Amino acid sequence: MTIENLGLEFPLGRTLYDVVQRRPGRVVNALNGVSLQLNKGETLGVVGESGCGKSTLARCIVRLYEPQHGQIHYHGQDIFEAEAKKDRSYNRRVQMMFQDPYSSLNPRMTTGQILSEALRVHDMRPANEIPARVAELLDLVRLPQDAADKLPHEFSGGQRQRIAIARSLAVEPEVLIADELVSALDVSVQAQVVNLLLELQERLNLTILFVAHDLRLVRHVSNRVAVIYLGRIVEIGDSETLFSRPSHPYSQALLSAAPSLDPDDKGKAIRLEGELPSPLNVPSGCPFHVRCRHATELCKREVPALLPRDGRGEVACHHVEELN
Repeated sequence: MTIENLGLEFPLGRTLYDVVQRRPGRVVNALNGVSLQLNKGETLGVVGESGCGKSTLARCIVRLYEPQHGQIHYHGQDIFEAEAKKDRSYNRRVQMMFQDPYSSLNPRMTTGQILSEALRVHDMRPANEIPARVAELLDLVRLPQDAADKLPHEFSGGQRQRIAIARSLAVEPEVLIADELVSALDVSVQAQVVNLLLELQERLNLTILFVAHDLRLVRHVSNRVAVIYLGRIVEIGDSETLFSRPSHPYSQALLSAAPSLDPDDKGKAIRLEGELPSPLNVPSGCPFHVRCRHATELCKREVPALLPRDGRGEVACHHVEELN
């Protein structure tokens, strides 16, 4: 999957003052020129502060949002073309798992009905084979067979997330979009669900886009990591390299704030000045310049391009060579 120059704005409408002043309504700049590639079989982690556009990107990929600019190509086809929208196979091959498993499951349907519905909608099995496939899916996510007769409220949070995973796997997808998959779970349960997901990835040859706040978790599961700030990717690269030697000032500050389990790690957190700017009023030039201690006049004027750097991935910073 290739994402090219993706841009998405959410209009907020016009206030009475806007009408009187004959001004256009305000817009939220959710994504600004996002470009990246998702390779077959990998796990790509996406990190950044709340409101930076991580979930918006995930929802564009599954066509819950349609961007105003840019393209998403899957196996060479633009998923937003008129013909592609008629092709329901994309909805089957790219599945999304949401942060809150309870809200994403129908509370009036049993687990068996939830899994059966996915199979029926996409004509994955004849009617007489559906019960056997439901049993297979429950076994796949390590839930007992009697779970098929229970409602979502009868399960714990971790079990509900396993049901959500099973529902996604029911239609035999190629790509899973995990949007804050385990953030609502206890730490011990997080580990169980994430390890299950990694086992399933290897077993079923899945590709995963993993959106999360927990940097240690992202480092554990991801082959590559993309760092997003105010709707732009500022750095993307190999997971171990990015976490051990981040190049962009924002990546350095973000990763320095993550707690370390290494008793010999004496690194200090890099304190960012000011607040995250509003997506209603994104700063000119590099969007990070208002909080960056290395910013210059060039940073205020020009948006830096995301460019390759010495085998250490891609970085969007005018002064990356001077700072590293």
